Amino acid sequence: MDVSDLEAAFALPLAEDTSVDTAVIGVLSTLASLATPLASILLAGYAVRLVRAGDREAAALPSFDDLAGMVADGARLSAALVALQLPAVGLATAALPGSGPSLATLSYATNPSMLGLLGLTPLDTATLAAAGLASLAGSYLSLAATVALAREGSLAAAIPATRDLAFDRSFVRVASAVALVVFAANLFVALCAAVPVAGTPLAATASFLFLIVSATLLGRGARDAPSLGADATRESHADGVNAESVESTESAESVPSA
Repeated sequence: MDVSDLEAAFALPLAEDTSVDTAVIGVLSTLASLATPLASILLAGYAVRLVRAGDREAAALPSFDDLAGMVADGARLSAALVALQLPAVGLATAALPGSGPSLATLSYATNPSMLGLLGLTPLDTATLAAAGLASLAGSYLSLAATVALAREGSLAAAIPATRDLAFDRSFVRVASAVALVVFAANLFVALCAAVPVAGTPLAATASFLFLIVSATLLGRGARDAPSLGADATRESHADGVNAESVESTESAESVPSA
C-alpha cells in the first residue's frame, strides 16, 4: 500500500463514472440504519463489495444491485464482527456488572478518569484493561475478516484466510491506515451531527463517504497481502510436482536402452 492507494480511495466517491443514484441510495441506507438493523446489514454487505472492488482497482462505485447477495454478505460480516467483539464485551460486563452486555461498556476501558468514579477494584480495573486490549484485537481481526470474506465468500473459508492475513506484516500497515481514516471519520461525523437542523443528513452523507474510503482503502491496500494458506498450498503443490518429475526422471534412467 502506498500514497496512491489513499488518493484513489478518497477520489473514488467523486469519480465521473459513479452513478448519482448509487450515492443517494447509500446515504438513504445510512439514514435508515439509525432505525433498522436491516439497513446496517445492507451497508455491511456493500462494504464487502467495496473491498472486492478495491481489490480489482475499480474506477467507479459498485451499484446497489443483487440486494439478496449483498444482504447475505452483510449478514456473514455482521456475524463475524459480533463474534470477534464478544470476548471484549464479556470482560467489560464482568468488570461492570451493573451495565448490560453492550459494546458501549467498552468505552470505560479507555477512559481512566471514569475508573475512580465507578469505585472499581484493582481486579475490575485490570479486567477493563483486558477488555480494551481485547477490543483492539477484535477490531484488527475484524478488518482481516472483512478482507477474507470479500475474497472467499463464505465464513468457513474466511477463518483460515483471516488468520493468515492477521499474521501478515504488510497487512498491519493497511489496518493502521484504515484505523486512522475511521478515527478521522468519527470526528468529522460528530461535527456534522452537531450542525443545527441539517446535522443528521450531513452526518449520514459523511458517514457513507468515509465508509467508501475506508473499505476501498482496505481492498486496495490488502491486495498485496497474500494469503499464507494459499501460498503454502501452491508451494506444496509445486513440491509434489517436482517430486513427481524427479521420480519419472529416475524411472526413465533406470530403463535400459534398446
